[in-house]
Amino acid sequence: MASWQWSEETSAFLAQARPRSYCVQYRESDLDFVQRLLAEEGLGWRLQEADASPGGHQLVVFADSAAQPQDPSSAQGGGLRYHRSDATEAADSVLAIGATRRLGSGRLTVLSEDFKTRQARSAQLPLHGGGRQSLREVYEPVGMDAFASAQAADRSAELMAQAHEAQWSPWQGRSTVRTLRAGTWFTLTQAPQQGQAPPAQLLLTRVWHAGINNLPVDVRAAVQSQLGAAPAWPDASAVAARSTWAQAEAVGYGNAFEAVDRQQPWRPVLADGTGARLHPRPTAPGYQSAIVVGADGSTGSTGGSQEVHADALGRIRVRFHFQHAASAPAAQDSTWLRVAQRYAGPGVGSQFLPRIGQEVLVGFLEGDIDRPVVLGALYNGKGEAGVPATPGGTSAEADTGLYAQAGDGRPSAQGNLAGGHAPAWHGAGGGADNHRNATALWGVQSKEWGGAGHSRLVFDDSDQQLRLQLATTQAATQLNLGHLIHQADNYRGSFRGEGFELRTDAWGAVRASSGLWLSSYGRSGGPAGEATQPSALLSQLQTLGKTFSQAAGTHQTVKLAAHEGVGQANHSQLIAEQAPLPALLTSVKTTVPGTAYADAKGAAAERSASPGDDRVPHTGDALLGLAAPAGIGVVAGQGLSWSVGETLTLASGAGSEAAIAGDARLHSGQAIGVLAAAVDGGQTQANSLSLVSGEGALDVQAQSDDVRVQSKEGLKLISANADVALAAGKTLHLAVAGGASVTIEGGNITVACPGTITVHASKKSFVGPTTLNRSFVAWPQSNLNAPCMMQAAATNSAFVRVD
Repeated sequence: MASWQWSEETSAFLAQARPRSYCVQYRESDLDFVQRLLAEEGLGWRLQEADASPGGHQLVVFADSAAQPQDPSSAQGGGLRYHRSDATEAADSVLAIGATRRLGSGRLTVLSEDFKTRQARSAQLPLHGGGRQSLREVYEPVGMDAFASAQAADRSAELMAQAHEAQWSPWQGRSTVRTLRAGTWFTLTQAPQQGQAPPAQLLLTRVWHAGINNLPVDVRAAVQSQLGAAPAWPDASAVAARSTWAQAEAVGYGNAFEAVDRQQPWRPVLADGTGARLHPRPTAPGYQSAIVVGADGSTGSTGGSQEVHADALGRIRVRFHFQHAASAPAAQDSTWLRVAQRYAGPGVGSQFLPRIGQEVLVGFLEGDIDRPVVLGALYNGKGEAGVPATPGGTSAEADTGLYAQAGDGRPSAQGNLAGGHAPAWHGAGGGADNHRNATALWGVQSKEWGGAGHSRLVFDDSDQQLRLQLATTQAATQLNLGHLIHQADNYRGSFRGEGFELRTDAWGAVRASSGLWLSSYGRSGGPAGEATQPSALLSQLQTLGKTFSQAAGTHQTVKLAAHEGVGQANHSQLIAEQAPLPALLTSVKTTVPGTAYADAKGAAAERSASPGDDRVPHTGDALLGLAAPAGIGVVAGQGLSWSVGETLTLASGAGSEAAIAGDARLHSGQAIGVLAAAVDGGQTQANSLSLVSGEGALDVQAQSDDVRVQSKEGLKLISANADVALAAGKTLHLAVAGGASVTIEGGNITVACPGTITVHASKKSFVGPTTLNRSFVAWPQSNLNAPCMMQAAATNSAFVRVD
């Protein structure tokens, strides 16, 4: 069992270190991994005797090199002498010591980018020991997200500076002191003082021991012939090795050591032979694949909101294949990994997060195994049907039977035999008898959390059948553009039409606060708001309204309010200075600047029709326009209601008809004007105005005023099979232009004429008086509030308050 402990001073030292966000042991032994972590944190280690340990020794991890114990021989003898070695000497001694000087740099710089704060944290420290080359700078690459704060950067730079400075001025020597071991220090006595004298106290960083058994010469020769020559010393120079072996040959033992001034802080250095990094770590030059895991570390979705496990930055957790076996239980040993997106910005960009259980491709920033980033998702598994594998040249037949089972509303062969994740669209089922998809479908398809629904954007690049679909299974809502067909997952179904289709099983709405045109006039390359043909039709409508309104005035009937004005002359809700029809035409002909939306929005209220290269057509008001060159059909299975706040104008250049299978009702709060044959040549029938009741009575009433029936020519009242009754409450008067008249008033009949009265009858009878009572209609009292209706029309409101 391993036996180790922390040195007493490490507790305060480690309190300043931040926890690592992620750390991976990759392609390195356990010893190399531990040594790398200790070196990166500025920690050293040494071995010491421990009787209670299984191996009799114990590993001690320390932070302060100066606080380590003194060599036992040095402590016992008050130091180690710089002296020769001889069998007559009572104590072991240091035989040789010398200084090594390496050319260093005058400044250390570390730099790391923090993606959370979007800041580059750096630290610079001067280095002591660079000599006259003080302008040299050493840059230590620490990778991304190495420092959580500026204090962490300064601390890391200080540890690296101490590591550099310690390795620039090491002391090397040889001795016969058997107790020397790395991690202890000794006091050197009787050292030469000429030249560069060694420091009084030296910390041992490395010790190479050489010992030879005290055997007879012939026995030693036989052993050496059997075992061969001793292997070369690692990390030791050839001169030190020869000298140390020579010393061992002479007295049986010798060692070589490397040391630094005890007052100089020492930090471990893991050199990779290139000098590129102070503490090199295993690189990951390629890519790895991994499986996305959930909050509990499992790779299986639990349904519902657990299909995606991500944080506020869109990061996910993964399990690498080298971490655990596929059958291993869930483990929460993954950090948050950023996911590369095609576009990412401040509140903008794309968002495609891999879901739990999906396989993803992982890269590593600067090849650092501790800085993974997800680059994308991978399909895996084995699809149904298709072409089987033929390893070794074995023969096999393609299985396409499942593909042929697909239909317009029935997909097929979309499963995954290995339980993996297959693409939504593929080209394995091409051909007219299969899925009819020659790998022409591509796009994006999502999946409902905990369900089978989806939303998708599909591009179909089939030759001569280009198509785009934006769809969701929610209420079967779709926008289909181009070549319209049925689609069931990977199956391209039967033909449905050309153009575009917007459909849903739920409700729909189209809103445009500044105006909307729906037109079937083709204007290839024209401005979006151009309405040349509708404007021409509206001009004809204005001319038609003007002509018939003037004709109505000529013939003393009700004029057209759409031309004359509503409420007052030349007034409308749309434009206060224009009647409804001219106002509508003015708004439709509006053009606005094409420079910016704000400019166009402000200019729309001016309703200017000025032309110009920098102007584009848009309505001046929030109008809804419907225009078609061949006609517009409005059909409703139930009722069709039109409600307007001001005027409703129905006009046509030729005939207009209203065919009603049931009752027709026309109610007016004010006057109703009917004018026929108002223009020359307009009469095409025998009767200009025909009012006929094919069955039932024809009832004409004036319930609060006169009924006037006038004609320039003859006036006929004929009853083919019954009576013609003329009745009056007071007086019935018949008169002609010549002066003759008959007046029936009260109980009297007065016949008057300036000429002759002629009576023809086969019999004349004058009898006594009698009476004939006539019942009259009881007229209703109307509750119509005319001022209320006028106020509602003026305010464009369905309801108004009446005091």
